Amino acid sequence: MNKRQIILGLKRPSEFTLSERQQIVEEYLLTKCKKRDIWEKYTGEKEEHGQILRWMRQLGYEIEPKYSKLAINKTDIMAKRDSKQTIEELQMKEKIKHLEQALVNSELRATALEMMIEVAEKELKINIRKKSNTKPSSK
Repeated sequence: MNKRQIILGLKRPSEFTLSERQQIVEEYLLTKCKKRDIWEKYTGEKEEHGQILRWMRQLGYEIEPKYSKLAINKTDIMAKRDSKQTIEELQMKEKIKHLEQALVNSELRATALEMMIEVAEKELKINIRKKSNTKPSSK
């Protein structure tokens, strides 16, 4: 088997939704568990490679530098900014990205159809496109 052992019901980091990411971050902040333990619980992977910290930044948590491991508590380090607004911004960015991709796909489809019509007109020597000055048929 490869390095990553696949366990049913667990997800890859890229498969988590924004609300699931926020739930994982909240669990990390509110419990005394280590990031590694929480990461293994949700993904089955032993190492998280700073992903939880990246999600915290994405979700709008202010992260101050660590000065002393003994003197500072996790909840004291991380103060949550207006998370509703940040989550909405991320959702809007994801929606924009999705719509931009849909636009690119539809433009490619239109170009492909246009080329198919041109090739068919040349090879079959018939007019497929409707001429602009024709009148609609009356029934």
